[in-house]
Amino acid sequence: MLNLYKSNKIEVISKLLAEELKICPPPINEKLEIAVPNYFLGNWLREQITIKNKISALYELKTISTYTESLLTNFFPAIDMSAWNFESIKWGIIDSLEELNSFKESFPLRNWTNKYLENDKTIDGDIYNLTKKITNNFIDYLIFRPEMIAQWNRYEINSSNLFKNLNSDQLWQPILYKLLEEKISEKPSCLYMIEVIKNLRKNKNVQFQVPNQIYIFSDNNLSKLHINFYSELSKFIKVNLYLLSPGEDLWNRINCLEGELEFDDIESTLNLNNTNIEKIFGKFGANFQKLIDENIYTEGINLKNNLIYIDPTTNFYNKKDIPLLNQIQKRLINNNSVDFIVRERDDSILLCEHFNQNSQFEYLRNKIIEIINSCETIKYSDIAILSPQINLIKPYLRYIFNNELINGEKIPYFFIDEDNHDSSCIYEFLIDITDLASEKITLEKIDYILSKKVTQNIFDFNITEKDEIIFLLTQAGFHWGLDDKERLGEEKNTLDWCIKRITLGLIYDKEVNLSTFNLKPFSYKNTSLDLNKWVKILIHLKKFINLIRGSFSYSNWVEKIKFILKSIADSNANFNLEISELNRILDNHAIPLIPDNLILLKVFREILISFINKVKYQSKSRVNKILVSDIENSRHIPHKVIFLIDMNSVNYPKLPKSENINLLKNKYHLGDPSVFEREKYAFLELLIACRDKFIVTWVKNDKDNKKLDVSFPIKELISYFDSLLNQSQRELIIKDYDLNKNETIDLDKSKIVKSNYSLIGDINWNEKKSDIKNYKLSELIYWFKTPQKYWLNKNNISPKEIFIHHPDEEYVSNLQKSQLLTKIIQELEIDKHNVIDDLKKLNINDQLIGNGIIIPKNSILVKEKEIKDLLESLSTSLSQHNKINRIYVKSNSNKEEYFLDDDTVIELIHAKLSLRRLTEAWVKLLFISSLKKNIKKTKVIFRIDNHYKSQFIQSPGATESNLILEEYINIFKNYSEKCLPLPPESAYKYVEAKIKSKNEKKAFIDKWIGNKNFSKGERDNIEMKICFGNKKEPDFFLGNNNFDQLSYRLYGPLIKALKK
Repeated sequence: MLNLYKSNKIEVISKLLAEELKICPPPINEKLEIAVPNYFLGNWLREQITIKNKISALYELKTISTYTESLLTNFFPAIDMSAWNFESIKWGIIDSLEELNSFKESFPLRNWTNKYLENDKTIDGDIYNLTKKITNNFIDYLIFRPEMIAQWNRYEINSSNLFKNLNSDQLWQPILYKLLEEKISEKPSCLYMIEVIKNLRKNKNVQFQVPNQIYIFSDNNLSKLHINFYSELSKFIKVNLYLLSPGEDLWNRINCLEGELEFDDIESTLNLNNTNIEKIFGKFGANFQKLIDENIYTEGINLKNNLIYIDPTTNFYNKKDIPLLNQIQKRLINNNSVDFIVRERDDSILLCEHFNQNSQFEYLRNKIIEIINSCETIKYSDIAILSPQINLIKPYLRYIFNNELINGEKIPYFFIDEDNHDSSCIYEFLIDITDLASEKITLEKIDYILSKKVTQNIFDFNITEKDEIIFLLTQAGFHWGLDDKERLGEEKNTLDWCIKRITLGLIYDKEVNLSTFNLKPFSYKNTSLDLNKWVKILIHLKKFINLIRGSFSYSNWVEKIKFILKSIADSNANFNLEISELNRILDNHAIPLIPDNLILLKVFREILISFINKVKYQSKSRVNKILVSDIENSRHIPHKVIFLIDMNSVNYPKLPKSENINLLKNKYHLGDPSVFEREKYAFLELLIACRDKFIVTWVKNDKDNKKLDVSFPIKELISYFDSLLNQSQRELIIKDYDLNKNETIDLDKSKIVKSNYSLIGDINWNEKKSDIKNYKLSELIYWFKTPQKYWLNKNNISPKEIFIHHPDEEYVSNLQKSQLLTKIIQELEIDKHNVIDDLKKLNINDQLIGNGIIIPKNSILVKEKEIKDLLESLSTSLSQHNKINRIYVKSNSNKEEYFLDDDTVIELIHAKLSLRRLTEAWVKLLFISSLKKNIKKTKVIFRIDNHYKSQFIQSPGATESNLILEEYINIFKNYSEKCLPLPPESAYKYVEAKIKSKNEKKAFIDKWIGNKNFSKGERDNIEMKICFGNKKEPDFFLGNNNFDQLSYRLYGPLIKALKK
């Protein structure tokens, strides 16, 4: 008997299944298998059954394909039913290309096969993508055209019967199939299914070993072959088919006004006169219902049809209280014609247009906060965010949800395609290193991989160390390139060259004659880094990159990846479990059919990603986090709140590609797959999976401000509502949140959201005494210079845009000039007695060329004069000092390099004297003054345009320096854990004005807001926007007494030291 259960609620189906398993449990020695559409739904179903039955039963959830293959082994125990899997077919095709090329019928593929053979059978991106496309088509044939596969199997490769009903440009496909038959030992499982069906129809008393009951959970994912197979089995055993459906009789509802429906994969003209939602989204589901009905009628199946549709409106006593979402869900069930009632505050279904992505995600954040704080029954795990293109939304969501300064707390979430825990994963590092190896090595690329948390965990370093090593590589002369191979024989300025310089610098403190090495040692004493450790890290990265650059056979690729994994395991045992799992994945995919052809790096990277993704999808469990997913994998899971975002025509639905190689297009059969209609139907599945609020959003403009269209099915839905609702009702449902209009959530009216939106309300101003003896001077300086950036980096909060230095001139127009002077002084060293003479003797033209500064001939004299004037100005400043000595000052774990002229510290800066550089010189002065009583001041020599000036900072004396330094360390340790609520430049101006008895509030406001016509304010810096919100008003700071006190404690001593 075939038990068909249809319901609009997946919870009902899960309860039915759980009850069935409780009443009729499998034998204790038998493992029960259940067919489900995908792994994520399977995990959800497992959890529901376990909760219902109070035990975790011995059952396994499988896709319909693997379930059917497992069932077939009961009929054919010696046969490997999974032989014709995707990987086997794909590699079998690649291995058959050379032989296929010898057949004249292969002319449509001749461009690809010739290229493949000419390149010594190297598997590049074009060949690999073609192979995947052909493989997907062959999988379609196995599922949806088994009769064609049976015909191909019946005839020999030279038989004309092989080409029946095919065009001349399609004849290569049966030939390729016959070549695959020679490589794959077994017949496809579809042929065994046909054999079973025939045997069961012939012999009514057949005996076979199969489970007493079969359980299949379907979402319209069964082919005609599957339906025939299980229908035939239902004549002998009990087959339970659970079908999730929005409503009954969809076929007739869609076709009642139009006559017979034309089935094709070509997008039809928009019909804006649809009278129901099913006509817009339901074609795919209607086809499947019709397919089942026809098969049951034709085969005379003994059917028990159980319609268990749950009325979503029964819990409401007053019809006026029924949310619009529930009214729509009820109409989908029974096709009623009752007019919709829309309450004034009904937000159960919303269609929202936003100006751009930023606007859309700010709305998303605010709406989630509003829902969580206003609905006690809704948890984070009750919310899902779904998108047609999940990779496009990841950067925005990470920024919005991780930023507790905006939200008051981090919003917990997880991506369905990533591990559902916070620990880093080795596979991320593998993907990153393979990506890095395929590109030109630049400082930005090295910075990127060292910024990843997984890299930091593997090699045991922090973000501060990363920033220092990037700075050191710049100082050591790194331009680009891994080694001389990447730069076509030129080793200078490569990463390998810099590693050698740093290594020699660890051996030789002073300049020695190293002509045999053909390079100078690089020694940078003013660093707290363990350079021995960093040399090893950089050598490891260089080794990994060189190891995987090139083209190798699959087996060689696996050996190389395993070598990298072993190297990681040898240096860090914390990842042994992950590494073992990755080794197991690599071993499991090493099938005999994979040829020894060379595979390009980018192709193997794609293969590696596909392997890992398959495993990741199998191990998901739900926690109290918002689910962020693509539509396909989560369309069935019920949620109280569903956000369906990015519903623009470029994303949804996927339009059919104009490819003619798929033989399914020769003639349409009822039940044939259609990505286009399948994606549209997913909207209905989400609609019936939603319990409280269904919110659909899209944007008007892309990131380049180009106009985008809303998805046309959504446009049809809007027209549907227009035909049923009046203007006031329409405005409650369909909203346009333009850039110039009010925020979706009124922050002024929502006390909860407003308190969450800013930082100050959550700041604990109380300070505790910290251990001031144990600190790193380099971290204190970094924090003092940029406290907000320090905190953001420490908490792994990334901005939507890169940090940009607005105030520093050398990073804008004078970058080359500043870098050139820095390198010149590094090479000459200002503590040499003849440094002035060396400066005068420099060949400026050689220096320009040697540092890669290319100047047009007509301006070279002007440039040379600029540099010459600068060097003369620098010589004049340095000549005021008789003797400059280099010393190293050490205290506990801190070691700092200084240049001294008697009792004066010399700080040389080849750029403008910004607050950041001034504060760095100040903290360094406090450090040396606290240890050496003879230090009187610091002289900061800095550049303005084409000449040098100086600024003196007076030392407070040894005792006072020590007290100030202790105060700074205590503030640093308190406010490195929570963001310092002082914008440095504005707070400095505030204290400076107050000490000078000027209007301190005006000084703060001028620096914070800026002049809208001429200069930006400090609040426009990206780190300030992240920490304090966009366009934050000055009263946010000035209205708090703690701001005045803390500002003075930080900047008062420095400003007084400048006045002396």
